[in-house]
Amino acid sequence: MQDYFFRNTPGGKAGAVDGLNLFFGALLGANLGTMQGMELFDYFKIILLLAGTVMVLRMFSTSERRLYMIVNVLIYVAIMSTFLLVPRFQPKGVAPTDLHRLAITLAVWLVLVVASELVPTRDQTKSPQD
Repeated sequence: MQDYFFRNTPGGKAGAVDGLNLFFGALLGANLGTMQGMELFDYFKIILLLAGTVMVLRMFSTSERRLYMIVNVLIYVAIMSTFLLVPRFQPKGVAPTDLHRLAITLAVWLVLVVASELVPTRDQTKSPQD
């Protein structure tokens, strides 16, 4: 019975990840709305990196190639961390607090998706008593 409560179903896992992606997609839009002093090329770079975020997190959730996707996530984290937190690579015209909010948003999203994927999934063909 304990196994029943601490394992997710495949549908429950998919719903959790989809819900996280919807919520954080909207939150990214709100974060971008505050970055109004950004130069056009820097805006392009942020959009490109955020599109990569969505792709990497979605691929992590759906790919059977687990090790390959973990490496992709680690590369993504390194690139995004450098872009958002290292002053030399930060976009011009954006307040540091806006970049920090964006970094926190991406970090929380990443951690929650990875945690959702690491929760064990139980076989739905078994009854709760099995």
